[in-house]
Amino acid sequence: MNNAVKRDVITGRLVLGWIYMTTLIISSSALAEEKSPFNGEGEIGMLITGGNTETESVNSKLKLNYETAHCLNTAGFEAMYSAEEVEDDTSGKTEKETTAEKYLISAKTGYKFNEANYIFMLGSCEDDRFSGYDYQISLSAGYGHRFIKNDRITLELEVGPGYRINRLDDGEKEEDTILRGSGLFALKLTETSSFQQDVSVETGQDNTITRAVSAIKTQIVGALSMKASFTLKNTSQVPEDTKRTDTETALTLVYDF
Repeated sequence: MNNAVKRDVITGRLVLGWIYMTTLIISSSALAEEKSPFNGEGEIGMLITGGNTETESVNSKLKLNYETAHCLNTAGFEAMYSAEEVEDDTSGKTEKETTAEKYLISAKTGYKFNEANYIFMLGSCEDDRFSGYDYQISLSAGYGHRFIKNDRITLELEVGPGYRINRLDDGEKEEDTILRGSGLFALKLTETSSFQQDVSVETGQDNTITRAVSAIKTQIVGALSMKASFTLKNTSQVPEDTKRTDTETALTLVYDF
């Protein structure tokens, strides 16, 4: 597959993903008007530069929540793509080269005993084309407790066992039993701004994966906000020629519904 065709395929995936996100946002917004237990947020950030250096970067996310007195469900989708124009040393021609491409899908379902205690099952699948892995799948179950939940502060922790399946680019599979722990802290700074810290650790006999997302969101107008976020992922053991720590810094527009 040549670079032009590959770039079109990647762009097509991003467009389809954004159409999917937009459809869900519109349908969920209609439900929200009826005071539905649905809520969520969709966000997108895009950077295109021209002139001496041409680059393209797209970062999009969607999160959906459905919560009732005893039901707890969340689903998430993330896509990230980046490319820049480079010059071929042999031919001297310039062409777009993909520098980052990642997709992440996750879903959680749980049963609430009360407002503070619940049990859950969680599944996630990540496809990072530059991580040395073809895909990384994680399945876990456990217990969650909300220590604080009010209009200003949220603090909750989760812990439980799980199973992880990683497939490397060379076709080899890594399977491991894991213990997963996670924590969420959210703080309303002002009437129009908030801070959130989300951390998870999956540790097994062969590998430990740590993810941390820090974000500050400020309302622009109505349901539209601006978000600045920093994401860190650390993998204790990685394939050859790949780094253990990946970071992402993003500035996105967010629509809450």
